[in-house]
Amino acid sequence: MNKTFKVNIISPGKEVITYEVESLKTLTGNGEIEFKANHTPIITNTVPTTTVLTTEQGKEKIFTSTGIIYIKDNVLKFCCDSSETVSEIDKSRAEESKKRAEKRINQGKDTDLERAIRSLARANARLGTINNNN
Repeated sequence: MNKTFKVNIISPGKEVITYEVESLKTLTGNGEIEFKANHTPIITNTVPTTTVLTTEQGKEKIFTSTGIIYIKDNVLKFCCDSSETVSEIDKSRAEESKKRAEKRINQGKDTDLERAIRSLARANARLGTINNNN
């Protein structure tokens, strides 16, 4: 049995990022999920989070936003609205986005509340990716 599998992270406007990994951990609407080699074929949705890739060299953390994962025959395709490595995340921009979203949520009226909640989730996930990069 294979110990590793191929991961393709696909985001609009970016080159496809390809990894050979031992595992991938991410977050779905139902909770955390981990994929390993020879995983049963599945399609699932994801929410903004820090996705952890485990390779032979160690762990790599990547911000991934809302997306869809499809795995079959040891190839995982992760199509997401946005993905950023730790070095690509603009911390000050994420902090400002978080402040704006919190302000819109607290105002309550004349606000697209769902949009503000999604924005806050993305900002928190980006900041979490930076802050948990140990």
